[in-house]
Amino acid sequence: MGENKRYYLGLDMGTNSLGWAVTDSAYQLMRAKGKDLWGVRTFEEANTSAERRSYRISRRRRQRQVARMGVLRELFADEIEKMDAGFFVRLDESKYHLEDRSEGNRQKYALFSDENFTDRDYFAKYPTIFHLRKELLESEDPHDVRLVYFALANMFKHRGHFLNASLGTEDASGNFQEVYQQFIQISNEFALAFPGDADEKKLELCLGGKESRKKKTEIISEQLGISRKQKVEYQLINLMCGLKGKIADVFPDIELDEENKNLSISFRDSDYEEKEAVLQNLLDEDELELVNCVKQIHDRGLLSGIEKGYKYLSQARVASYEEHHKDLQILKNLLKKYDKKAYFTMFRDPAMGKGSYSSYIGSVNAGEKCRRGGEGGSQEEFYKKVKSILSKFPSDDPDVRYVLEKIETETFLPKQLTASNGVIPNQVHAREMKKILKNAETYLPFLKEKDDSGLSVSEKIVSLFTFRIPYYVGPLGQQYKDKKGYNVWAERKAPGKIYPWNFTEKVDEKKSAEKFIARMVRHCTYMAGHTALPKQSLLYEKYQVLNELNNLRIHGEKISVKLKQDIYHTLFEKGKKVSLTALKRYLITNGIVSDADIDTAISGIDNGFQSSLSSLGKFLGVLGEEAFSDVCHPMIEQIIFWGTVYGDDKKFLKEKIEEAYGNRLTDAQKKRISGFKFSGWGNLSKEFLTIEGASKEDGEIKSLIQSMWDTNCNLMELLSDRFTYKASLDAMVENVEKPLSEWRIEDLDELYLSAPVKRMVWQTIRVVDEIQTVLGNSPERIFVEMAREEGEKGKRTVSRKRKLLDLYHALGKEGREWKEELENTAEDQFRMKKLYLYYLQMGRCIYTGETIDLHDLMNGNKYDIDHIYPRHFIKDDNIENNLVLVKKEKNAHKSDNFPIEKEIHDKMQPFWQSLWKKGLMSIEKYNRLTRKTPFTDEEKANFISRQLVETRQGTKAITQIFHQAFPESEIVFSKASVVSAFRKKYEFAKVRCVNNYHHAHDAYLNIVVGNTYFVKFTKNPLNFIKEANKHPENPSYKYNMDKIFEWDVQRNGEVAWIASKDGNAGTIKMVRKMLNKNSPLMTRLAHEAHGGLTQKTTIYGAKIAKMESYFPMKTSDSRLADVTKYGGQKGVAVSGYSLLEYKVNGKECRSLEALPILLGHSELLSEEMILNYFQKVLETENKKKTVTDLRICIKMIPRGSLIKYDGFYYYLGGKTNNDSYILSAVQVCFSWSVLNYIKRIDTAIKTNYYSEKSHGKVIIDRESNLALYKKILDKYENTIFKNKKGTVSKILADGLNIFENLSCEEQCKVLQMIMTNFQMGSKMDLSLINGGANCGITKINKKISNVSELKLIYQSVTGIYSREINLLTV
Repeated sequence: MGENKRYYLGLDMGTNSLGWAVTDSAYQLMRAKGKDLWGVRTFEEANTSAERRSYRISRRRRQRQVARMGVLRELFADEIEKMDAGFFVRLDESKYHLEDRSEGNRQKYALFSDENFTDRDYFAKYPTIFHLRKELLESEDPHDVRLVYFALANMFKHRGHFLNASLGTEDASGNFQEVYQQFIQISNEFALAFPGDADEKKLELCLGGKESRKKKTEIISEQLGISRKQKVEYQLINLMCGLKGKIADVFPDIELDEENKNLSISFRDSDYEEKEAVLQNLLDEDELELVNCVKQIHDRGLLSGIEKGYKYLSQARVASYEEHHKDLQILKNLLKKYDKKAYFTMFRDPAMGKGSYSSYIGSVNAGEKCRRGGEGGSQEEFYKKVKSILSKFPSDDPDVRYVLEKIETETFLPKQLTASNGVIPNQVHAREMKKILKNAETYLPFLKEKDDSGLSVSEKIVSLFTFRIPYYVGPLGQQYKDKKGYNVWAERKAPGKIYPWNFTEKVDEKKSAEKFIARMVRHCTYMAGHTALPKQSLLYEKYQVLNELNNLRIHGEKISVKLKQDIYHTLFEKGKKVSLTALKRYLITNGIVSDADIDTAISGIDNGFQSSLSSLGKFLGVLGEEAFSDVCHPMIEQIIFWGTVYGDDKKFLKEKIEEAYGNRLTDAQKKRISGFKFSGWGNLSKEFLTIEGASKEDGEIKSLIQSMWDTNCNLMELLSDRFTYKASLDAMVENVEKPLSEWRIEDLDELYLSAPVKRMVWQTIRVVDEIQTVLGNSPERIFVEMAREEGEKGKRTVSRKRKLLDLYHALGKEGREWKEELENTAEDQFRMKKLYLYYLQMGRCIYTGETIDLHDLMNGNKYDIDHIYPRHFIKDDNIENNLVLVKKEKNAHKSDNFPIEKEIHDKMQPFWQSLWKKGLMSIEKYNRLTRKTPFTDEEKANFISRQLVETRQGTKAITQIFHQAFPESEIVFSKASVVSAFRKKYEFAKVRCVNNYHHAHDAYLNIVVGNTYFVKFTKNPLNFIKEANKHPENPSYKYNMDKIFEWDVQRNGEVAWIASKDGNAGTIKMVRKMLNKNSPLMTRLAHEAHGGLTQKTTIYGAKIAKMESYFPMKTSDSRLADVTKYGGQKGVAVSGYSLLEYKVNGKECRSLEALPILLGHSELLSEEMILNYFQKVLETENKKKTVTDLRICIKMIPRGSLIKYDGFYYYLGGKTNNDSYILSAVQVCFSWSVLNYIKRIDTAIKTNYYSEKSHGKVIIDRESNLALYKKILDKYENTIFKNKKGTVSKILADGLNIFENLSCEEQCKVLQMIMTNFQMGSKMDLSLINGGANCGITKINKKISNVSELKLIYQSVTGIYSREINLLTV
C-alpha cells in the first residue's frame, strides 16, 4: 500500500458498539494485512456511578456508625470494666452459637449474667428500650452504668435525620411557621392561592391531631379558605394530611406518559422512596421543591402526632406501647367472645395470613411453633380484616364501637417501628439524651470529668451524637487522598485522630470547601475549561427564558423584538412562571391578538413557559427595585453561587454573606436571604454566554446573551453560519495538536463525559489510532454517526388507539359513533398511518373537506399521505406535525408548494381550527397549514443543517479529540435518520437480531451518505441556498431533500455520487458490491470485571445456605465461615478465569477456574495468593483425593475473551457451578433479500401485526417462513455452525414438520428466537416445535483436559492483528 493514500473513515458510535469502515474516494473498501478494512467493536455499556455511589454511601454510613459506637464504648469502658469485665465480650459474641464463643463466655446470656439480674430480668422490667429510656429520663435514682450505656447506644444507632439544621434541641419539634412560610414562598411562584397569614399553630395542631386524614383535609382546607374546585391546592392539602395526591392534578401542565399519567403519591406509602425517584425524572427542580415543601409540612405534623404532646419521645413511645397493649386485650376479648375461629386466624395461625395480627407485627406464637421476623403486613390490610370480622359482631357492643372508632382515626394498635420514624430529627433524640446524662451525672461522677479538651464526658457524648461531618469536607481517610478512584479531598491542619470536639483543630474547613467547590461545579458544555453557572443564577435564568421566548410565534410568525422585550419586562420580571393563560391575557389586553383568535394564535411553546426568573423574584422581595440594578447583580450572583455550592448547609452561607456583605445588608435581609434554597448547575458558563460575535449581515459585535436580547434567535440559531459566534468559540477552544497515541483514558476526565459516553469515546480512539497506524497517515475525511442514548430516545407516550378513544370520548354525543367504531378496531391496525390520520381528520380530506371512503382507504390511487412542509425542503415524517391524509384525484395542492394555496386555506381553515380545538390536530400542524409566508433562505438552510449538525455530549468530545489528532482532516457528521432513509430507498434492511454486521454497514454508509451531503451542500448550507437562488439553472444547485440520490452530486471536480440512469448503474453498484461482502472484522472488549462481590446482595438463612455454593457474609471472621449455622450469600461474582494445571491422585488435570472478585484485582494478587486460594478450592472439590503440583498456566483470562473450542468460536462468559457460559462469536450471514424478509418478521412481532399482504404485495406468509427455516437448518448442517455445541441442530431438524403446521404468527416467533440466538447466544423457547423452553445455551466445563481443541485468541482492537495460544499445551 502506497504512502499517504487518500482514504475516508466512517464511524458508527454507540454506547455498547463501534462500527468502522475505511474506503477510498470511490467508496471501495480498502485492504490491509489481507483483510477488508471494516469491522465492529462491541463492549458492555458502562454503568453510571449512581449505583456505586449508593453502596459507597451506605458503607461509609455504617463505618461512621461503628466508629461513633467505638468512641462511646471507650468513654464508658473503664467504668463498666470495674463492675462487669465480660460485658463487652458478651455483647460482641452474642451473634455466635455457644460453641463458637470464647472459652470464658460459653453461657446463655448475651447482656446481663449477674447472679440477681439476667437478660430475663432485664426484658421483664423493660419490655422496650423506650421503657428504659423513660425511666432514666424521669428518675435521678442511681442506675446500673450498663443500663445508661444501653440507652445511649440505642440512640446512637437511631440518631434521627439532620434535615433541619436550624433546629435547636429545645425547639426540636421544629418551627412550623418557618416551614409553612417556605411553602408559601414556593407556592407563590406557581401562583397558588394559599394564604400567607394563616394560623400556623392551628394547622400544626390539626395535622398532629387524632382525627382521620380525610377529616384533617376538610378542617385544613376550611382554615386556609380552599375549596374542592381549586384542584391543585386541594390535592396539596391531601398530601399534607397523608392522603394520596395525583401528580397530573398537582401539575396539570406537565405531559406524562402512559405509565405515569395516573401516578399518585402519599408520603405515608411504604414505597414513597421508589416513587420519589420516579418524580425526579418527571418534574423540574421547582416542582420537586414544591413537593418537598409539602412533605416538610406533612412530616412536622406527623412528628407532632408521634410525640402526642409529651416533652420526650420515649414518654410518647411508652404511652403508645401501653395503648397497643390495651387495644390488643380488647380485640382478643372480642374475638374470644364472638368468634374463636377468627381468634385462631388472627393470632395463632402459623401461616400468618394476610390481614392477621401476626402478619401485622411480623411474628406468631402458635404453641410449639414460633415464627419471628416476618415482613409485616400493612396497617391498611390489618384494619380491613378487623373491620370485616367486627361487622358480624353486635354494633352496640361498646368494645366494638371503641375499636371501629380508633380504626377510623388510624390510632388502633399503633406500632413502634413504622416508616413514620423517618420524620424524627436528631434534635428530638438529643434533647432526651441531655436529660438522661444530666440525671446520670448525679450517680455516675465520671460523666462530669473533663480532660485537656475542656469538655466533660457527657459533653463529648452529646457532641459525638449531634455532630455530622459537613458534606463539603467529605471523607476523612487521608491514606486515600489524591489516589485514583478515591473520593477524598479534605484538607488537614494537623495529623491525629479526629473527634467532633477537635474537628476544627484538625480539619481546614475553608480549604476543604474550596476543593469541594472545584470538584462539584459542573463544566460548560461548549467550553470544557470553564465552570458552568448555577442553574438559578440571574444570567443563566435570563438565557433560559430568552431561549424559550425567542421561539414564540403569533399566527405562525416570530414576534417582534420590541414585543418580546415587553413580554419579558411585563410578565417575566415578576419572578414567577408565566403560564399560557397569563400570556394570552397579556396579548388580548394589549390588542395584539383578538379574543376570538387567541386559542390558535400562539405557537412555539408548549403549555406556557418552563423557565422563569425565580431568583430575581426572590431578591425583589428582599431588595425591592434595587434588585434590578447592575450594582446589585454581582452580589446576587455570588450569593446564588454560595447557596448552590453549600446546599442545605446554611452555616457556611450565613458566614459568607456576613463576611462579604455584612455592612451592605440589614439583619432582616440577611436572615431572609439565608433561607433561600438554590440547587443544581446549568450547562453553560458565563464565558460562553458573554462570548463576542456578530451577525454576518450587519457585523455589529455584541455578546451572545445580548444578541439573544436584541434578536429573536435562540441559541442554536446564533451558533449557525448566520453569525460568527461558532467561529469565535472554535478560536477560544484550545486546539493544540495531540496524536491519538498520546491520549490516555485519564485525559477524557477533562471532557466531563458520562461513563457510557466516556467508554464509547475511548474505544473509538483506540480503533482509529490502530487504523491510522496501519495505513500510515491520517484520513482525509472522518464521517461520524452517533447513536442516541436511552435518555434521548423518543417514546410514544400513549397508544394511538387510546389517544383517539380519549379524544372522541371528550366530544360527547358528537364522538359517540366514532368511539364505537374505534373500539371495534384492533390496536395493531393503527400502526397504519393512513388509518390513524383518517380518524385524526374525522374521515375527511384535509385539503378539500370531502368524505374519505374507509373501505378504499388503502387504495393508493385514491388516497395519499401528503407532507405539509414539502420533502423537497425537509425530511419530516412526524405524523402529529407534518403528515395529512388527502384525496389524490382531487388534490388541488401541489406537493412541492409552500405555503398552501390561498383558496385551500380560505376554504378549509375553519375545519382545521375545529380539529385543533377538539384536540385532533396539534398546534404545530395547524400553524403549518395556516402559515401564509414562504420559507426564508435561513429556514431552508436550517432544514439542511439538521441533517449535518450534531450537538450531543459525545459528539463534541470526539470532535475536539479528532481536531487535535488530525488537524488536516475534515470531520463530517451524519444523522442516523439520513442513513436509515438511504437503507430504505435501496432495500438494505438493518436487522439487529441477526448479527452485528449492521454496525459496520452503517459506518460504511456514513461515508457514502455523509460525503454526498457534504459535497452537495458544503459546510455552509445558507451560502448554498443563496448561490442556488442566483444560479437556478446550474445542476450543482438543484436539490430536493427527498431525491438527493436521484441526481449526480459533484463540486469543483469532486464526484460524490453518480445517479443510476440510461443503463448506467452509477455509484450504487459499488455500494451494493461492498455491502454484499461478509468480511467485517469482529472484536469484543474483554476486561477484568470488578464491582460487587456477589451477583445478588441477598443474604440467605442458615436453613437454606449450603457449604458448597454459598460463602460467608464476612470472610474475615472465621467463626462465621459455616454458612449452615450463620447463613451466607450466593452467586459469587467472577472477575475472570485462571488456567491451572495440577494432579489429582497423580493424574494430570487442566481447568479454567473462576477467579472471584472478592480476592481483589489480579494485578495485585501474587502467584502465591492465587495458588493458596485454588489449592483450597480444589481440595474441597476433590474430597478424599490428593491435589498436588498445582501451577498457574495463565493468571488472568478476562470474561469476553475469544476462544476457539472444537472448531467453533465463542466469547467466554460468566460462571455457573462447574461450567462457564460461552456465547457464539460467529456472525451468521444471509443475502439482502433474506435479511429484508427477516426485517418484516421482526417488525411484525414488535407491532403484533401479521397481515400477509399490503397493497397487494406479500409481506409475510407461511411458505416464505418455511423457506427461511430451511435456510437456517442448512446453516446448522453444512456450515461452521455444525461445530457449535448444543442440540439446536437436532431440535430444528426434528421440528421441521411441526414448524410447517404452525400458524404464521407462531412461525415468526420461532424464527425470531433462532435469529436472536445467532446474534446474542441467548436462550430460546422452542417449545412450539417440541424443543423445550431453554434451548441454545452453550457451556464449557471447567475441566478441559479431554477437549480436542481449545485456543485463546488475542485480537488487536480492530481485529487486523491476532495471535492464538493453545490452552491445552501452554
